[in-house]
Amino acid sequence: MEKIKEKIEEGKGKAKKKLFKVAAVVVSAGLLTAGALALVDNIPEQGSSQNTIQGPEPIVLEIDEEDMAVSGENEEEEEQEEKKRGFFGYLKAALYGMAAALGGWIATKIPWKKIFNRRTFYILLALVFLYLCARFILPAFVDVSWGPDKA
Repeated sequence: MEKIKEKIEEGKGKAKKKLFKVAAVVVSAGLLTAGALALVDNIPEQGSSQNTIQGPEPIVLEIDEEDMAVSGENEEEEEQEEKKRGFFGYLKAALYGMAAALGGWIATKIPWKKIFNRRTFYILLALVFLYLCARFILPAFVDVSWGPDKA
């Protein structure tokens, strides 16, 4: 009876560990998919970078009936392009989500406890500190190519 209880407890521990791994994969995939969808929704249209002109002259344009017919056809083509771009955008977002799930699954297979011990934590902190010093403090004293004036 003792062995059965031990096996049950061992199975519960393994199931809990697997559940946490699955949750990590799902969360990483969901976050990347949400980010990709936000990116797809906020992609600027081609040619939308308009330069601001100081004091432009007003333009008066007379529209003929022929021009209106052509503009109606152009609007239909633009709508079809937007639909096509939307499909491929969502397809790309789904692929990013799958890549995130794969990355999350691979991340659960890495022995993180062996990699991140106290020594590597201190090394990582030192590297971050050196980066921050080089990025923000060094330009105040020395003329460097990445300083605030060069941006």
